[in-house]
Amino acid sequence: MTTFSPILLICPVCRKSFESNEIASCGFASKRTDFRPNYWGFNPVEYFFHLCPSCGFCGPKQIFELKIENKDVKKEIIELETLKEYDLSQKLKRAMICLEILNKSGILGMNDFELGESWLHPYWWATGFDDMKEFGEKVLKYYEDAFDKGQIPGEYFYTALYLMGEINRRIRNLEKANKYFDEVISLTKNRDDQEDIRNLAIQQRNNPKENL
Repeated sequence: MTTFSPILLICPVCRKSFESNEIASCGFASKRTDFRPNYWGFNPVEYFFHLCPSCGFCGPKQIFELKIENKDVKKEIIELETLKEYDLSQKLKRAMICLEILNKSGILGMNDFELGESWLHPYWWATGFDDMKEFGEKVLKYYEDAFDKGQIPGEYFYTALYLMGEINRRIRNLEKANKYFDEVISLTKNRDDQEDIRNLAIQQRNNPKENL
């Protein structure tokens, strides 16, 4: 069951207060084959991120605990302008753009893998193919850079490779998708501890399904 409650936030950019809503509890019944949760009933993702109506800054609740003093950062965010009429895709994209601005300035210290993980939210909840492709390509680029820099956590290595295949499949880059699926299948051969991700890669290469 999804429940939420009202909260009062102070924007770290313009310092104006506004009311928003916070998710108190939620659950999901299953996952898609790109690991997106399929939530019970009402989709709570809208309330994982908060949008300042005065300056357009957007992010998860913990970001609102910051107090941003950097004038260049504040100017860059304010120049994005407010989102007056928006859908979930646009809200999540705005949150990620704000995140990248804060990270670029050194206010946050996220690596490429963590940024790629963050861009999964807009990709998962894109409201059309063009948005899904745009956001999926952001995830893929950050993951590629993270692999090059050795930033992928060991326990996530094969899952990240698989996910790069599945995202490519969903945005219709089938040749790239099969390349990553084949890599997962090859690297996990005779690895009992990676049997699940290996079987999933085989399935999505040969007979893809939408949900786990």
